Amino acid sequence: MSRVPGGGAARVRLSNFVQAQLPEVVAVWNAAAGDAFPLGEALFQQNTVDDPHFNAAGCVVARAASDGRVVGFCLAKVAQEAIGADGLLPNLGWISMLAVHPEWRGHGLGMALLRAGEAFLRLRRRVQIMLGGDPAHFFPGVPDETGAASFFARAGYALRGDAYDLRRSLRDYRTPPTVAASLAAASDLEIRPLEPGDRTALLAFLGATFPGRWRYTIARFLERGGPVGDVMGVVGRGGVLGFAHLFHPGSPWIGPSIAWGGSGAVGGLGPMGLSPAIRGRGLGLALVDRAAVHLAALGADEMVVDWTVLLDFYGKLGFKPSRRYQHGTRRL
Repeated sequence: MSRVPGGGAARVRLSNFVQAQLPEVVAVWNAAAGDAFPLGEALFQQNTVDDPHFNAAGCVVARAASDGRVVGFCLAKVAQEAIGADGLLPNLGWISMLAVHPEWRGHGLGMALLRAGEAFLRLRRRVQIMLGGDPAHFFPGVPDETGAASFFARAGYALRGDAYDLRRSLRDYRTPPTVAASLAAASDLEIRPLEPGDRTALLAFLGATFPGRWRYTIARFLERGGPVGDVMGVVGRGGVLGFAHLFHPGSPWIGPSIAWGGSGAVGGLGPMGLSPAIRGRGLGLALVDRAAVHLAALGADEMVVDWTVLLDFYGKLGFKPSRRYQHGTRRL
């Protein structure tokens, strides 16, 4: 049993997460931040228990001593398998999520949970901590909507640099003339959902062009039974020359672009990239355009691009910032 600093009679037990606590942990998050980021049990399960980088010892749960109910938690992660060419990132750890039930704020519980998560990372000799951005991440950084930036600043984290989620309606989406011209000029290429026979070429392209996290993430998606048709490809005589990973209302994987929903049926994009050999031809926007048209055909009313700084690029197709995040780091 540990006394929360400044908590007076407020007493909690800190322990490792167990599966039976999942509904309570999700309920705590939703009580704390569910208005802006409504968390479902399926998403939490996917990004924690089902994620190879999850370790129950890194998910510290606070339970009220009086009745045992969950009142807060902190999720810390380290890479437990190589993330493509980036390897095991042996010096880096992540604080993925932290929440305290509103009724238990003001007693130092959040700081106690954060320090417990840091202790998990310290024991594993991680000297650099990032807030969010972990494999199977919930957030790329600290979201503005939670108001948590000041808390992490007090805890010694440097907050600098921004990332954004962008959004636009697909109900009125039309291919701009400039993009239509780029598509017409690219007679040597196809932009289309990939087919089962393209899988090997896709992984070869990613291994050559984006060998780190992007190849790792796509390969894991496919290994778990994700359809290669959820990847929009740029295909030519040289094989796959570009890609965009798409998510839609029927996706078997809850991608970060669709994780937090919206007012309608949401589709999403990310990551995406092109071979250097075909850059400079307007095909980046053409790929996003074809993704938007495809997602609309699959029933999406809105489209989200997650974790980007390319506001001007996506803005050419009407995407606008919907959420802002700050990157946070600390050295132990």
